Amino acid sequence: MVAGLVEHDVAVRVWRDRPGSVLVRHVAAETCVRRWVDGISTEIELLHGCVSCTVREDLRELLGTFAGHTVVLHLDPLLEPDAVRRNLGVDVECVITVLDAESWLDDALGDASMVSDQRTVAQVVVAQAEAADVLVLQGDADERTLAVLDRLAPGAHRCTPDTVVVSRSTRPRMIPLTPECGVSTAVFTADRPFHPARLNDALDALLDGTVVRSRGRLWVADEPEVALHLESAGGGLHVGQGGPREGKTTQIVAITLGEPDDITAAFEGALLTDDELSFVDSIRKLEI
Repeated sequence: MVAGLVEHDVAVRVWRDRPGSVLVRHVAAETCVRRWVDGISTEIELLHGCVSCTVREDLRELLGTFAGHTVVLHLDPLLEPDAVRRNLGVDVECVITVLDAESWLDDALGDASMVSDQRTVAQVVVAQAEAADVLVLQGDADERTLAVLDRLAPGAHRCTPDTVVVSRSTRPRMIPLTPECGVSTAVFTADRPFHPARLNDALDALLDGTVVRSRGRLWVADEPEVALHLESAGGGLHVGQGGPREGKTTQIVAITLGEPDDITAAFEGALLTDDELSFVDSIRKLEI
């Protein structure tokens, strides 16, 4: 699976290096998805307006006809690998993401919106990079970009378009916690819930133009039985239900070019105080 919000010929290179393989490419259009199989084009009607769903359902049917063959899948530039391979029902040997090494970090920190949907450019390029087993860097990356990628896609092999390898990452995906080239990993944990209004203010600490990626599971006082899932990339942020809450804990991890202490302090200030926690406990006892 080859992804990337950049023009490239990596998928074709991989296909040519694999005799007997099949090259499949999907490209989104306004009302359909165009699919090429070894150069033969077919138009596929959009399923409820979702390109990812359309590609995934098309692949489920298509891949059955190529049993025993290697399929090199060139994704539409706007697609995220995890959104396509989720529930696909086949083993993805390797995810290769191609990125413009000179502009990628600016995109990953920005708040520019996609023209096609409600995502930001940052959400797309960050998701594509962190899903990769192999990162193909077009152009020269500075030390900060490499340090960010070390934390965003730990264990991923890095190469150039001329030296592409197809290899699933087998190294442990452990995020480095030591600062490097001004890039740090902020880790926040707590064993008490957030005040909902103060949490809303604290989230701004993730949107100041220095945070590449954050993820977390949140415990909020007015949603005591539900774990909220937090995810941000650059200037794009999403908070939604993440299933039943297991344990009384909150954890947030953020990759930042700013001060990690600023992030942890913002969330520390959003927790319920001792007095507020006692009040909430009293109310719950009355409800019982």
